[in-house]
Amino acid sequence: MNFLLSLNPDIIIQAPSRINLINPLDAVEGDFWMPSVAIKGLKNPLSVFLYIKVIEGESRLRVFTVKKSKDQFLIEVKNEDLLPKKRNQIKDRLKGENKLIYATIYRLCKMYSNFESYFLNSNIEIGLISTIPEKSGLGGSAAIIIALLYGLAKFFDLYNNIQVLKENELPINKDIIAEIATKVEDEDLKITAGYGDRYVISRGGLCFCSYQGKLFHKALAEEPLAIYDRIDKIYELNDIPIIICYSGVPHESGDVHGKLRKIYLQGNSFFVNSYKKIAEISWKSRFAIMKRDWPALGKLLKENTRIMNDVMKEAGFKHGIGLANNILIELIEEHPDVYAAKLTGAGGGGSIFALVNPNKIEAILDYWQTKLKEIITKKEIFAKKYPSYPLEIIDKLRNAHFYQIEINKTGVKKLY
Repeated sequence: MNFLLSLNPDIIIQAPSRINLINPLDAVEGDFWMPSVAIKGLKNPLSVFLYIKVIEGESRLRVFTVKKSKDQFLIEVKNEDLLPKKRNQIKDRLKGENKLIYATIYRLCKMYSNFESYFLNSNIEIGLISTIPEKSGLGGSAAIIIALLYGLAKFFDLYNNIQVLKENELPINKDIIAEIATKVEDEDLKITAGYGDRYVISRGGLCFCSYQGKLFHKALAEEPLAIYDRIDKIYELNDIPIIICYSGVPHESGDVHGKLRKIYLQGNSFFVNSYKKIAEISWKSRFAIMKRDWPALGKLLKENTRIMNDVMKEAGFKHGIGLANNILIELIEEHPDVYAAKLTGAGGGGSIFALVNPNKIEAILDYWQTKLKEIITKKEIFAKKYPSYPLEIIDKLRNAHFYQIEINKTGVKKLY
């Protein structure tokens, strides 16, 4: 925060990461309810930070990179770019390094005439910093888009401002931001994405969200909005005993979701029945969460993992949810105080979270780190434990990172 303030911004925005407790329903969630939780890290904020300020001269974009050295974060400029001043020039950049940013601006220009006028006639600097590991399955791409949507709407006084709306335009609020964010990836960038990440990052908290009627991703206002049910407030649940491990293996979530969505929409009976089972697990998990019955929730999570391994193998993914992911799950589920470990995100890499005894979090975190280090540094132990797995996966697991987290209560928000 001190670094951001030192840049003399006019506005600072924070968008959190998220975990899907039951998944992956992303991109086929239109038939189901799905529980998700917005999160913040205890040491790493696991967030996207955005600032905007008026400047002299041409508008520009600055994207920063964050590296951790001991207990400090080192922030450096990754790239800088002059912001285009014509809509077609913005569209030309939808395939570049900063495509998420330009696609977001392009979508706002298409949907809101006032925004396009304000943006193209302003001299501003947009800066973006993310502490969410790239392609980690923690909602990093969605958080970038949502931070930008919220920040630009706030900066140009368009947020919940119905006075400036033209005919057929909708007010910009957290629901509409979640919807627009999905369209940015799904339509403008042709990255298969669902509504789940976008709603939970926008709204925050631990939720059960219904996506009924949204299976085919129709245009905004031609299908219902999702129904977002915040249960952390209702059940006075302030925390959930979870540890995250990013495997160190980046993944392209759209590639996974795209394949699963295509097969599901074709009516494949194995897929349809499997997702129905996951939907049943989803609604049952709410009662376990309500009671803080973490062992019962753990049994449901394990069943979720078993089903998704089968689904992804059926779809042609040799190692199901991912080789590194299954290794991390097997390692930590050996601990007696771990109720389950499962994938969050699309699979094929990304992150795993462990649901654990809330009184043993620190000890379990240390155990997980120690067990992982053991198989990385002692190949004979790895070979004995996983005789059918290729040794090359060890090198990828060297990049694993662990995080302790809390529930994020606000979703995307203005910090300054």
